[in-house]
Amino acid sequence: MKSTLSLIFTGIIFFVICMIAYLPAAQVVNRLELPADIIISGVSGTIWEGKAQQIIVQGLPVKDVQWEISAWSLLLGRIHADVVAGNMRDADEIAFKGPINISLLDLKNINSHDASLYFPVDRVLAEVRLPLPVNAGGRFRVLVDELSFAPHCEQLNASGDWLNATVSGTQGPIDFGEYNAKLTCEGRGISIKVNEPNKLGLSMHAIFNEKFDLISVTGQFKPQPSLPAEVSQAALLFGLPDADGYTRFKL
Repeated sequence: MKSTLSLIFTGIIFFVICMIAYLPAAQVVNRLELPADIIISGVSGTIWEGKAQQIIVQGLPVKDVQWEISAWSLLLGRIHADVVAGNMRDADEIAFKGPINISLLDLKNINSHDASLYFPVDRVLAEVRLPLPVNAGGRFRVLVDELSFAPHCEQLNASGDWLNATVSGTQGPIDFGEYNAKLTCEGRGISIKVNEPNKLGLSMHAIFNEKFDLISVTGQFKPQPSLPAEVSQAALLFGLPDADGYTRFKL
């Protein structure tokens, strides 16, 4: 009798483990109460190793999102997922690669480290009100050493670069070089600081709140003489330069 009960108990445990191990990701995702600005489609695979054809976050599409979740992390009260999304080589796509850790007690408590994020410049500029339309090319790259949100910015150590920066001119694309930035927490939001040297002579400080809405942008610039004259002419829309040749701006 005991032997029979042991076999039944073992069978039940084995069945439960198989159910959990092969639990379809779509079954779980379709039951999640997601924020209105997050849409997930084309989910396949298991909850532990799955894929979504596309995730739209605040109108920004992220394609081919793949994840692997460590079951052992659940014992520590966290979800640890290694995530790969988008195509790192496609300049028109948003791409991400790195680990994401989420607390089971507070799903807004998110941590990451040694992660990389790429997104097209034109998608970012579309969210910024400028004195004149700017058709810019290239990609923003963000390399995250350490990130902690819970749900506001608690710790952030990251660097950002504008790679292959171009702006459309009357005679074709204008090469603007590359720009480097430092990302840190400021209050509950995020601070992005750009410093010289660069072809625009640009230094800038942008602040985003915890919802990633742009709060303010201040800075100054002084285009290098090597840039086409139309760059200096367009710069006058931001105001006249001061005695030192720099144009100050605030958006």
